[in-house]
Amino acid sequence: MGNLRNNVETAFAQLTRVQKNLIQTILADYEEYIFLSVDEAAKALNVHKSTLVRLAQSLGYGGYTALRGELQDLYRQEITPGEKLGKTLSEVQPENLYQQVVETETMFLKESLKTIQVEDIHAAAHLLIGARRTFICGRGPQGPLAELFEFRLRRFGFDVQAITDEGRAILEQLQLVTEEDALIVFSFIAVPQEHRHAISLAREIGCPVILITDSVAKEMVDHVAITLAARRGPATIYHTNMVPLAIITAIILDIAKLKASEVIPALNRLQDLRRQFGYEYALTHHEHDGEKS
Repeated sequence: MGNLRNNVETAFAQLTRVQKNLIQTILADYEEYIFLSVDEAAKALNVHKSTLVRLAQSLGYGGYTALRGELQDLYRQEITPGEKLGKTLSEVQPENLYQQVVETETMFLKESLKTIQVEDIHAAAHLLIGARRTFICGRGPQGPLAELFEFRLRRFGFDVQAITDEGRAILEQLQLVTEEDALIVFSFIAVPQEHRHAISLAREIGCPVILITDSVAKEMVDHVAITLAARRGPATIYHTNMVPLAIITAIILDIAKLKASEVIPALNRLQDLRRQFGYEYALTHHEHDGEKS
């Protein structure tokens, strides 16, 4: 299928008046619709979902999911990182910049309560507890998320490996995955090819997958055991990782709660090793003197 704008131009004359208005509305702010299911988009546009399905079919698509896929492709083609930052900067007021950041992140954290179910957090925690090893995929800006998750789990005594490579390099580590392991994938907006390959490999092996995302990945990726999806904000703004960090923290705390009898000794063991090899933190005399002055 060609570019969505070309398809709209070709089919526009044959669309009904309602369909013409709908597609123009969608294209005017298409970044607002790339995350939405057909039910959510229909509600936002104040139409029945069957109206959106018929619109998609009139444009040559099999259904709304295919149309939304074209919207996502359009977003990737037209919205650059510089444009995202520029849009965010245009809305930032220097005199209360920090307040704006805090209020924005708080808004999306609260919004995540609508899509992140505590049952899924519990399920993710239980899955990781039962796994022999945990592999965590996160590339680019999501690399630090994978590494932080790895750091927290390793401190609890888990056998865990962060995979931050891109392309075929991820296979070097994924070849070690077995059905007794768990795979965590961080992917936002769309699931990149190498992560699709990782999920496909996990499916073949029988390894359960946890997908942490801000897209409607349940409709994009099959055979994922648990999907934890929450928006980080509109597609065109400069995103932070506060929402996925909150998800990670919830899973970590749930694991700690469930396995306190093992987690606490593991942390104490780490402290003993620091003490044994001379790495235990202690204030120097100079620091003590500084506090007294």
